[in-house]
Amino acid sequence: MTMHLRKLITLVAAAAVALLGATGAQPTAGSSGVRVLRTATYVTGLAADGSLAAVSTTACGASQYQLYAWNPVRRSVVSMVSRHLRECGSEWIDDAGIAGARLAWVPSGGGGNTSESWLVTAMTQKPRSTTRLTEGKVHSNDSGVGDSVGNVHGDGSLLVFNTWSVCERIYEDSCPEGTPPGRFPSYNGKLWRIVGGRKRLLVAGMDGLAVLSVAAGRILVGRANGSLELRRADGSLLRSFPFRRDEVRAALIDASRLVVLDHGSSLTWRVYDLVSGEQKRVFAAPGRAVAADVERGLLVYTVGRFVHVLRLADGRQRVFVAPVVKGRDDVYLQSVFAQIEPSGLFYSYWVRSEGRVRFVPFGEIRFG
Repeated sequence: MTMHLRKLITLVAAAAVALLGATGAQPTAGSSGVRVLRTATYVTGLAADGSLAAVSTTACGASQYQLYAWNPVRRSVVSMVSRHLRECGSEWIDDAGIAGARLAWVPSGGGGNTSESWLVTAMTQKPRSTTRLTEGKVHSNDSGVGDSVGNVHGDGSLLVFNTWSVCERIYEDSCPEGTPPGRFPSYNGKLWRIVGGRKRLLVAGMDGLAVLSVAAGRILVGRANGSLELRRADGSLLRSFPFRRDEVRAALIDASRLVVLDHGSSLTWRVYDLVSGEQKRVFAAPGRAVAADVERGLLVYTVGRFVHVLRLADGRQRVFVAPVVKGRDDVYLQSVFAQIEPSGLFYSYWVRSEGRVRFVPFGEIRFG
């Protein structure tokens, strides 16, 4: 459904690619309907829609990055892109999303103080028939000043992304008129939809339109003033949820609920009805909780290498422990990514210098 992909560049052994063969990824069977995708190098991002997952990996030692479309139900793996790098850390996949059989991703590259990013899309049936939908967006690696593309989210037939700019407010007139407050404000936000391999502008605004989540033909965006907006697939406004600036740490939607990770006096999950806007439930959240996805009343979040599935109806939880085994080339903790779809739960982990994505069918997520 959604996915936010973080850039993780790690040193790994080049021999790992040869170990897994030419494709670099192999599906393996587990007990009952559980499946595991084995990749040659660390998983650096995960998105899912239906029974398909978009899995990105990065390998400095192997001098390449890759993006796979994995279907654990059909036990198929499609290599969408396999890119050899000029040098370690010179290129990576910064973000990706999937809707139906269409993927969109953001390759990035650069060195020193700046990076350049752009957006590419392709269908799983024709993975090498790619279309570039944006020109290069150049921005500072430290402050973000410049132009960017990202926030790729998909569900069903709806696949969207953002472009935006960031300025540094040093002098009174150093940012365009109408730019939100702050030293490094985001402005000139645009919400785009990908239709038939082309981009279509839905909404534009000076104060930001960051896509946070997509579900059931609706788009959740965050505004610069802290409020959340629920929008239709054509970009028109359905409902606004008022929040203060910096009050919301994360927000997700499924077909009927909005789930907000709220700072407040303590970290909490707040559950709202999408139609009425009424708050329905509140649950305590761990301090290091990272929101991942929500589907059919099940909220998925991670805390370190623990993947939590919280049932919003009664607060009961199921915890999956990612069996992380560190290798000698690991220099810092790798992230665990998770997504949940009507087909089941996807989550990533790593074993030494290799990556894994585990799929657990929805019916096998039991709460005891």
